Amino acid sequence: MAADVDDFDFFTEVPQFLATWRTASVATIDERGFPHAANVQFAFDDLQHLYFVSSPDSAHSRHMEMEPAVAMTIYAQVDTPDQIHGVQLHGRCQAITDPDALERAWSCYTQAFPFVLRNTQLEQRMRGEQFYRVQPSWIRYIDNRRGFGFKVEQVFEL
Repeated sequence: MAADVDDFDFFTEVPQFLATWRTASVATIDERGFPHAANVQFAFDDLQHLYFVSSPDSAHSRHMEMEPAVAMTIYAQVDTPDQIHGVQLHGRCQAITDPDALERAWSCYTQAFPFVLRNTQLEQRMRGEQFYRVQPSWIRYIDNRRGFGFKVEQVFEL
């Protein structure tokens, strides 16, 4: 029996999911118009701010510099179709340059990944990389455990 969308609390259940599964595939468009996907570990402080760290020289970082529109997927690692659940989103992604925003990103990231602060070498490396902020304009949560094709969407103003 399919679950009722009205029984789903988007602003509770989606953050719980994102706190559990912290690897995302971020899709960008290259200079020739071809799609490119890269996996990143992310943290978030609300549904309108997701953060990840990457080298500015990576392909996806260069693509976002040219075109900040991105798509992301975050999904639970499962082996059967009836267990598939996850998040799809569209939004804009930009390098963080503002010191206050950078401190916010660092705080969220190290709270999600405390091992960074327990390894001096890793912490130095991470502090030397670029932080990026994804601001979603649309998020879809899918959950086949609630019934095949169950989905709930939310649109955000950018």
